[in-house]
Amino acid sequence: MTFPFSHIHFSRDVRLYLLASALFGFVLFGGIYPLLYNLYLLRLGYNMQFVGWANATGALFFALFSLPSGVLGGRWGSRFTMVIGICVAVVGFGLLSQAELIAATVRDVFVLATYSLGVIGIALFIVNGTPYLMGITSLVERDRVFAVQAALMPLSGFVGSMLGGILPGYLAEMLDTSLARPAVYRYTLCFGALCLIPAIFALLATRDAQVERKQEIVSNAAPLPLTAMILTALISVLHVAGEAAARTFFNVYMDEELNVDLSLIGVQLAGGQLLAVPAALSLPFFFARFGIRRTVGMVTAVTALLLLCMALVSNWLVAGFCFVGIMALTALRRSAFAIFHQELVAVRWRTAMSGAVAMMSGMGYSAMALGGGYMIPAAGYSRLFLTGAALTGMGAFLFWICFQRRQKASADERR
Repeated sequence: MTFPFSHIHFSRDVRLYLLASALFGFVLFGGIYPLLYNLYLLRLGYNMQFVGWANATGALFFALFSLPSGVLGGRWGSRFTMVIGICVAVVGFGLLSQAELIAATVRDVFVLATYSLGVIGIALFIVNGTPYLMGITSLVERDRVFAVQAALMPLSGFVGSMLGGILPGYLAEMLDTSLARPAVYRYTLCFGALCLIPAIFALLATRDAQVERKQEIVSNAAPLPLTAMILTALISVLHVAGEAAARTFFNVYMDEELNVDLSLIGVQLAGGQLLAVPAALSLPFFFARFGIRRTVGMVTAVTALLLLCMALVSNWLVAGFCFVGIMALTALRRSAFAIFHQELVAVRWRTAMSGAVAMMSGMGYSAMALGGGYMIPAAGYSRLFLTGAALTGMGAFLFWICFQRRQKASADERR
């Protein structure tokens, strides 16, 4: 049997983009910041409501800036816009890490402003990354490149989670302090922000997606697929609900509700990223065996079931197992759904579609983060996870119904 990646040689631009994605994952996507950000806020003395507000504000800014990110990508080019995005992320998250040094009277505003700035940088990178990767890959290698990207980000996130779980303890010993103090988190988060800088140079070394620009001329007369964009974007809100509930509050749930040590939380977050690697690499197999639509639908449905189990059983082993499974399936769903919605529209509308989906996904994250901040003190973590499971299950059902008869007649033209 031939290994699905054995005859594929990735171009220099693809390799450099994958390097930038790896650094992005190491710091921001399942890596250092997702592990320590909420815990840093708690060590600064904030309550659960503010943690919810902070995460919701960042997700809202991601949503609001997603469509403009697509517009800027269409005007400046996806590559240059991604470079700007990483620069903005370095500034935003670098400043955020220093919140401990800001006067308490203005610290709330500082945290929200710097986190939102960093998230705007994420939006610029994420929204333009998918169209850029579509433009520099051929139809033959596309599913494999997306699979490698989807595997590389959680793999680097695994390393970031492990380091983020170990480094604060090491710093606490060096500084003769404890993990209950915010200083060790400040240094670790600052280190994470600086690790994004090499991604800037990696992207600067790439070239513009010339294939994308040539195809744009051919498909210039393609009308705006407004119905498909609205439908896909609305379904994406439901798809991310369960992921948002788990990803936003898992570390706080383990820390406050189940009294799990930080190092063990880091291991579980890292385990989720690690399992996401083979899950993402299985993308070509699932495409060949089930097709893109069935893959997205099945993976989303199983994610809802895992979140349901996480809600019903209050045990750190069960919670860790479910979280690891959710993260693995999320990596598979995200790449499959990205290819699905990008191939659903003509080339000239890919950045617009990517922006619309990212915007509504951000809205979903914002709603779950904000709602969770109020729901947890009032009704507990189980109610939040149940809500996420119900919404994600609904998203799987609607996706299956709405795209039952997805047409493939113009697939070659769109590619």
